[in-house]
Amino acid sequence: MERGIESGEFTACDVDALSTQVLALCDGLGIRLMLDDPRVDLSTARSTIWGAIAPALGIDPAFPDV
Repeated sequence: MERGIESGEFTACDVDALSTQVLALCDGLGIRLMLDDPRVDLSTARSTIWGAIAPALGIDPAFPDV
C-alpha cells in the first residue's frame, strides 16, 4: 500500500489500520469459505473485501475483472 500511496495510485490513508482491516476481513471470510458456508463464495468474499477498503484507498469499489 505504501508504494501505491507514494506513486499516487492510492489515496493517503492509515496503512496500519487498513492492513488490520484487510487481515480481519480475509480471516473471517476465509473461514467461511473453508467451511463451505453457502452464503459466501469466492466472488462474494472478493467484492466484500474490495468494497470495504476501496474508499480508504480512493479506488473504484467494484472488484476488477481478473
